[in-house]
Amino acid sequence: QDQKVLAGFYHEVETHITHLPGVVAEGAVSALPLTGSVGWGGIHVEGYNPPPGQELQVDQRDASTDYFRTMQIPLISGRFFSDQDNLESPKVAIIDQKFAQRFWPHHDAVGKHLWFDPKKPITIVGVVGVVKQYGLDTDGKIATYFPMQQGPDRGTFLVARSSSDNPGLSNAITREIHAVDPAVVIYGIRTMNDRLHDSLARQRFSSTMLGAFASFALLLAAVGLYGVMSYLVTQSTHDIGILVALGARRENILALVVRQGMQLTLIGIFSGLIGAAALTRVIASLLFGVSATDIATFLAVPALLALVAFAATVIPAWRASSVDPMVALREE
Repeated sequence: QDQKVLAGFYHEVETHITHLPGVVAEGAVSALPLTGSVGWGGIHVEGYNPPPGQELQVDQRDASTDYFRTMQIPLISGRFFSDQDNLESPKVAIIDQKFAQRFWPHHDAVGKHLWFDPKKPITIVGVVGVVKQYGLDTDGKIATYFPMQQGPDRGTFLVARSSSDNPGLSNAITREIHAVDPAVVIYGIRTMNDRLHDSLARQRFSSTMLGAFASFALLLAAVGLYGVMSYLVTQSTHDIGILVALGARRENILALVVRQGMQLTLIGIFSGLIGAAALTRVIASLLFGVSATDIATFLAVPALLALVAFAATVIPAWRASSVDPMVALREE
């Protein structure tokens, strides 16, 4: 009787919230991603016999009919939950793609069975995409979803997707829930963007510090490269004076000096790229949405260093080729 009351309550809340202006979709789940909430336990899988003394542990979440659509979790095969998956209907479940690939890599998982009680099999009706439940840098357990209407919980997370950034929507949702039951306690109202931002606090600090040190290192490399190249060209002032005295044109001298300087630069850049590619695995855990071998980064940094080397070569070479040959020769 208590489960019927809870199921009716959640259904009425969903009806109220769905009709709010700006709400595109809404749903509910027992453990919302990036909240620290957990829910796992043992389960039996058709065709799998765990080692003696062990039990298969999976993430277990109760989800409403429209939870997957609200969170935009893709359907891989089968179907989502429907209103027909209630207390009177046969038990069903949805598993994630990781679960399906582990136990049925070459077969369709839909139609297979799970169970807590051997006398009460649970039919798999759908396979959905994998969700980063505990953080973008953490791989969770294989996950199983059960219809909230078949086993509603007193504590749950309500999620709503809106068509615009409406700061008053949370207040409107709260009013609708209290219109159904004024005694319901509501807390922890936040956007998923805020939760995502907080979950990346440690990685964000690490990447900020790493970026600061990397920028400083790049600056030092650019200054050092300019100084070395300028020194090498300045040391060649005597040779440049001889070339000028023999009638060499300025553009030919510049081309010769730049070619020699850029050859050294390219050797250094190529060696640096090999080392950088080998070390990207060290910082791979700090990158989200950016590949460890990001093409833009691997092109921008060498281009900057090449530009610095070019300036460090051309400027002193131009200056040296502009002086009187006799003055340049006396500098030896």
